[in-house]
Amino acid sequence: MEIVHVILGKANPNRMNGVNKVVNSLATHQTELGYNVSVWGITKNPVHDYPKRNYTTLLFKETSKLFLPEGLRAAILSKYQKTVFHFHGGFIPQFILIAQLILRQGLDYVFTPHGSYNTIAMERSNWKKKLYINLFERAFVKNAKVLHFIGKSEIEGAKKLFRFKKYQLVPNGQSLEEITIPAVSKNENPVPIFGFCGRLDIKTKGLDILLRGFSEYHIKKGFKGELWLIGDGEEKDELVNLAQNLNIAGQVKFLGSLYGKEKIEKMNQLDYFMLTSRNEGLPGVVLEASVLGVPCIVSKATNMGDYITEHKAGITLRKNTPSVVANAMQTAVIWKHNGKIKSLKENAKNMVKNQFNWKKIVTQLEQVYA
Repeated sequence: MEIVHVILGKANPNRMNGVNKVVNSLATHQTELGYNVSVWGITKNPVHDYPKRNYTTLLFKETSKLFLPEGLRAAILSKYQKTVFHFHGGFIPQFILIAQLILRQGLDYVFTPHGSYNTIAMERSNWKKKLYINLFERAFVKNAKVLHFIGKSEIEGAKKLFRFKKYQLVPNGQSLEEITIPAVSKNENPVPIFGFCGRLDIKTKGLDILLRGFSEYHIKKGFKGELWLIGDGEEKDELVNLAQNLNIAGQVKFLGSLYGKEKIEKMNQLDYFMLTSRNEGLPGVVLEASVLGVPCIVSKATNMGDYITEHKAGITLRKNTPSVVANAMQTAVIWKHNGKIKSLKENAKNMVKNQFNWKKIVTQLEQVYA
């Protein structure tokens, strides 16, 4: 069986794009296990400027969302019956055209929305998305051999929009080897350090909830601490102003976009990683933090809450509100001082090792393709 992953982008792990990172890891581990894998990327800049990889990458230049990129039709026509195409991401017009040609060739495709149909995600450009669904996306979903979801909230959101029967829930994976843990162990922080890493998208990532929760923890409850935000985005200035208005500007550090070794070194210094998102597929950054032994405090919308609770690897917020966030931070600090954090750290590492092993994930996906 040949597997062809179709994405927007180049599956470059050094970009702040969760789907591209996931596809790179998935293709890498599928290849390591003996699968014939390639990634087809649609991009405005078809230059192979990414780290070395063990799978084939074909890049097709995007000239219009309404037409197939040059060379893609011929590439599809060259495939045979044992080829399975795997689309990643929703509301991508080019995928509709590609899927139609795949079906005419008598081939199958699997589709992973990666959170596109979550309820909160649908609130943005709502009427445009609903019109697009009725005109194009509904048939795209209906004709998929199987829908592959990475989080429970995805299934709930999709069921409100589409009728489908064949679907499977398989989370993303995370390899311990993909993260080089700094050789120098971190020093004991004089004050607790909470941290976030990702796109500075206030609504989606719940960063207003996070800052207000930290303010209540620090101002109202009187606890010491710092909040580090790793990442960038158009709403950074709005967050800076919010921190000033909440009187926590001195405790909140905006570290900008960090990648690779530099990002890992900063994350490794955290006591707890925070993700109070209103909408997610399955956030890889939580898995990265867990590999480092950094316990996580997450909202249920991250789709990581059940895993965190089951493995006792952090705290799952019962409600995603500032008050609940503040209480969770207070509990986390108590656990830091009484030593319970040590078991959380080990549990976080074991959670990734046992629950999110890529070999296990690839085996589960083989059943999806079959």
